[in-house]
Amino acid sequence: EGKELDIRYGDVDAMRDILRADDGITVLEINSTGGGHYPSMELAALVIDFELATHVQDTCESSCVNVYLGGEPRTMARGARIGFHQLSWNARSVEEYYNKHRERRDWGTPFEFAEWMYQDTQTETFNRLDYMVKRGVDAQFAIRTMRKPDTSMWFPYRAVLMAAGVVTQ
Repeated sequence: EGKELDIRYGDVDAMRDILRADDGITVLEINSTGGGHYPSMELAALVIDFELATHVQDTCESSCVNVYLGGEPRTMARGARIGFHQLSWNARSVEEYYNKHRERRDWGTPFEFAEWMYQDTQTETFNRLDYMVKRGVDAQFAIRTMRKPDTSMWFPYRAVLMAAGVVTQ
């Protein structure tokens, strides 16, 4: 219907409830422009735990790819797209996060926050690459997903996705 389908924490509980109620579900068809990184990883864990196949009918972008990679096998319809982009955090969101968490995290200065952010970014980058490789994605392809694309999203051709192990059938 043309509206963005964001991945949120509420989706995790809803999907868990649906999967527990119907053990006949074997394929998760996903169509999303992304959303929260952490809820997408929780959804991916459910996909793995319930041993679901995943299928993209239209588009799966950004954090949606985390959920998609949880599936085995992984398929996509002709004409569908799977999109990747570099991790980012805009200045306004960084400032809001710092102001919201500085007392709890005991950041005395913005420089202490910057130190934490630098370490956290490296951890997130490692975890993203590690997850992709563990799900059968070629390491060189996974590294390429970390670069800044020429546009806001990189949509590799089907043959590239299959050769890299993103799409498995």
